[in-house]
Amino acid sequence: MFRTVCLGLWLCLVCPAAPVKVAFVGDSITEGAGLGNPGTESYPAKLQRLLGSGYTVGNYGVSGRTLLRKGDFPYWKELAYTRSRDFQPDIVFILLGTNDSKPQNWRHSTNFVTDLEDLIASYRALPTNPRIVLGTPPPVFRTGAFDIRPLVVADEIAPLVRQVAAAGGGDLVDLHTRLLARGEWFPDTVHPDSRGTSGMAAVIWETLTGQTSELPPLEVVASGATRSVLTWPAAAGGWVVQTTPALQGVSARWVVLSTPAYHDGQFIRLTNSPGAVRFYRMVRP
Repeated sequence: MFRTVCLGLWLCLVCPAAPVKVAFVGDSITEGAGLGNPGTESYPAKLQRLLGSGYTVGNYGVSGRTLLRKGDFPYWKELAYTRSRDFQPDIVFILLGTNDSKPQNWRHSTNFVTDLEDLIASYRALPTNPRIVLGTPPPVFRTGAFDIRPLVVADEIAPLVRQVAAAGGGDLVDLHTRLLARGEWFPDTVHPDSRGTSGMAAVIWETLTGQTSELPPLEVVASGATRSVLTWPAAAGGWVVQTTPALQGVSARWVVLSTPAYHDGQFIRLTNSPGAVRFYRMVRP
């Protein structure tokens, strides 16, 4: 009996901790609309690789969906909503509101805060009592597209999300503020391209992990004739790599590398195929 008990204790001590499960709840921005391969290029997919094996990410984004229950396509009615709860997440990241800015939806604006609070409550009622993280919708650039209104997102929806977070609704990732100067990442004015999803993943990573860092060192090592492996410390996941083919002073065009980075347990690594001599630098979105 004594040996059996000891064996049980020993097995318990060596069992690895279960991965932290993170559910990403949202619309087409979360689902990955407009990307060549959302399974690898969406911001939740990039976060899976950036967070590493200690996390399991579930992407429950559905294009065109609203937070508002009286909206034209409420997220509440989607199978993805049910599946996100069945996932039994430890963390829930909610990024809704962009489609709510459409005229037919925003006429129900007085319900926005209540509906957001109710959505949060529906996740907090899960047995896992998950941590809630709220994202303000990214900026909508120029005049917007798809009937999505930039000023409604900026002046009404984003402030309401901040208000709910400040009142105890959850932690906040202010994507709207952090991405205001990144219009080139949103070619159709609404959806991030693969450069934008890399930036979003870095911004969200900081809140999920609670880690920030000063400018990290970047190591670049050639791998064959046409590839380079870029490496920086794992504690600096909130930074992204930019590249330019030539240094031209202030006119140099720096572009975020869209290749997914991955966490190998100690470092973050990214493989690039430069095709020509290139210069690299680290930036914090």
